[in-house]
Amino acid sequence: MKKSSVLKQFKYLIPSSALVLAGMKKNYIANGHFPLMKVAIDFGNGVLKLEGDWQFMMAKNRHNEASWFSHHRKRVKIEAAIYPAMTLDLDDPESDGLVFPLEGKIEDGNHLGSCSGLLAVDNVRGNDGLTGNRWSFSLYLYDAAFDDFEIKFKLPLYQTLLNETDN
Repeated sequence: MKKSSVLKQFKYLIPSSALVLAGMKKNYIANGHFPLMKVAIDFGNGVLKLEGDWQFMMAKNRHNEASWFSHHRKRVKIEAAIYPAMTLDLDDPESDGLVFPLEGKIEDGNHLGSCSGLLAVDNVRGNDGLTGNRWSFSLYLYDAAFDDFEIKFKLPLYQTLLNETDN
């Protein structure tokens, strides 16, 4: 009997890098002790946590506007509920193309507001059109305090790296 690849948690970290920071904004200095961004998704309990440097996150959004850089200062923390809370069976074809609504809060130390969005789970197709062991999580978050504003990231997951004891 084949064992299924169950995904309970996903963590992703982008460490601080002087080269990345230099390319973002002239004379911008971030605290080197913190990662540029870290994401923790607990599918089983339905919780998404994202923490990161605001300037980095805005610079990495392709369709950002100059005014978005000033919406928050320094680091932001986002905690959102994922609906429904459930573990994912990556061997089940029904897991491809899932979309989860998100509802939560965003804070930067000075400001606490609400946010909402979507988390999409997709099996990445190869050049031959077939699905494989690569998955991606697309994250779309909207701060309720600002119109026409989006935080967007696509994060990779390689199914071959899953370890049942760590997951």
